[in-house]
Amino acid sequence: MNNFKGSMTIVLKGARIIDGTGSDPVTDGTLMIRDGYIMELGSGDQIEVPSDAVTYDLKGLTVLPGLIDTHTHIQLFEGDGELDHLKDPVPRKTLKAAYNAQKTLEAGFTTIRDLGAENLIDLAVRDACEEGIIKGPRMKVSGYKITPTGADFPIYPPELQISGRPVMDSPGEIRKATRTLLALGVDIIKIMTSGRTFRKSSSPNAYALSLEEAKTAVEEAHNQGVPVSSHAHGARGVKIALAAGCDTIEHGTVLDDEDIEFMLENKVFLIPTLSYGKRVEELGIDSGLPSYSVSKAISSRKQRLKSFKKALDAGVKIAMGSDAGMPFAGHGRNAFELEVMVEAGMTDMQAVMATTSLAAEALNIEEETGSIHKGKFADLVIVDGDPLQDIRLLQKKDSIVAVFKQGEIVSYGELEKYRS
Repeated sequence: MNNFKGSMTIVLKGARIIDGTGSDPVTDGTLMIRDGYIMELGSGDQIEVPSDAVTYDLKGLTVLPGLIDTHTHIQLFEGDGELDHLKDPVPRKTLKAAYNAQKTLEAGFTTIRDLGAENLIDLAVRDACEEGIIKGPRMKVSGYKITPTGADFPIYPPELQISGRPVMDSPGEIRKATRTLLALGVDIIKIMTSGRTFRKSSSPNAYALSLEEAKTAVEEAHNQGVPVSSHAHGARGVKIALAAGCDTIEHGTVLDDEDIEFMLENKVFLIPTLSYGKRVEELGIDSGLPSYSVSKAISSRKQRLKSFKKALDAGVKIAMGSDAGMPFAGHGRNAFELEVMVEAGMTDMQAVMATTSLAAEALNIEEETGSIHKGKFADLVIVDGDPLQDIRLLQKKDSIVAVFKQGEIVSYGELEKYRS
């Protein structure tokens, strides 16, 4: 089927347009797309439609900016346990990651930020998407994490050879690892300033990297204009991440007034990742996770909801991150995070902004995408219905009529029946 990529002009008319900035929706909007960009935007019959344009009459439908997920793990495959993942050879892991990328794009997510992949799989998938070898979203990737021994991965007996999971335990090792990742072409550096919420021997309340170690990674990354993201749960990890100069705080489970004031003053984004905890809370021991993981996840969720609401009320910038790849946070179901953010205190419009314009700002790509404006990429999602009345529509595959990535129709759904 012709995807109209290139010089073909496409016109979307009669739709409800949510531009991603928080402005009131345009109820009878028209968009003109050409060469991958939004060429014209207006209401009603304000736009003169070229005679050779391909036109779709979208009355009753909604057009939103392409959705953005700022925290994924594209190489983790839903249903795989730790042992399954370890046993998979790298080529198979990479193929699974490519499959996850396609599912994510077809769900309306035209951009993702991937935070922590083994064997540099995320770089390979990013480049394959850019080159058109595989179908997937635009990707910003971190490669492997900057993490010390014991903070992230479990320790296995020395006779087991585990590769692709480097750890760093001194400023010198961290400096070399950061420089290596930058030389390999990552888009962001991911550091661990606290432990995990579900590992038996890793405490989310303990700091992982020291302030000196965290500053080393930030210094090297910022020296080359690359942002830094920090996995930070407990108070000590959060404060180290902020003091070191990290640009985004992932999870942010324990935030006090001082942290929030610092984030506001320094424009540090919070990426709350609420989906995983919500699902574990719902399933409890039926999740199949060990009891200690369930207990730690539920305890973390309760505190994180308090911190999320405090940050939201204070005006901290919040971007959507689903943590897709974690248990019960599946690729292609990333939009569940919007429902959970609304349940936690956001309005539907705030959740949409967190997944479009604010997410783009968190990734430093707001000049290119994240909102529907003339001159920006034609990254668009067409939905049957109004997500501002029911945010759960964005999770329903049958509701996604079409997805555009930089002007290319990458998922048709039922779009052709609206062609006029």
